[in-house]
Amino acid sequence: MKTLPLAFLVASLAFTACKKSGDETLRSEDNPNFVHVPDHDPEMDKAIQTARDSVDTFIAALKAPAAGQGNFTVKKPFKDGEQIEHIWLSNASFDGTQFSGRVDNEPVTVTNVKLGQTATAAKDEISDWFYIENGKLVGGYTIRVLYSQMSPAAKKDFDDHAGFKFE
Repeated sequence: MKTLPLAFLVASLAFTACKKSGDETLRSEDNPNFVHVPDHDPEMDKAIQTARDSVDTFIAALKAPAAGQGNFTVKKPFKDGEQIEHIWLSNASFDGTQFSGRVDNEPVTVTNVKLGQTATAAKDEISDWFYIENGKLVGGYTIRVLYSQMSPAAKKDFDDHAGFKFE
């Protein structure tokens, strides 16, 4: 299986919470790997809540990773005026109060954060988390929602490049 860098994965699953064209989920014409998600999308809201409710599972694995666990990553909403963009922070660490990580995708709608910079997120601020365990995705609740909305061809392409499997 061809595996692309994790940055490809996270960039392909970036999204904003905003209203566009009748509130449906849309791919950006300028950046087809960027997804606009309507405000208060029930599936995405549930995924975010599930991530927040289960973050202690992520923290436990992050503090003492087992063999085969890696790529610890959290997603944080960045707000810039009226725009909110959820962006992945890779190489995550947790100091007991907040997560820290490297901004791992190029922001599309916000300008107050840059690719590669270090950013922090409080435990109750994250919108998702994931890690890879023996080739399988653990967490990644927003990824699962976006994946479920992909066409069969897009799913195949994603599967061919992701470097992990869904359980």
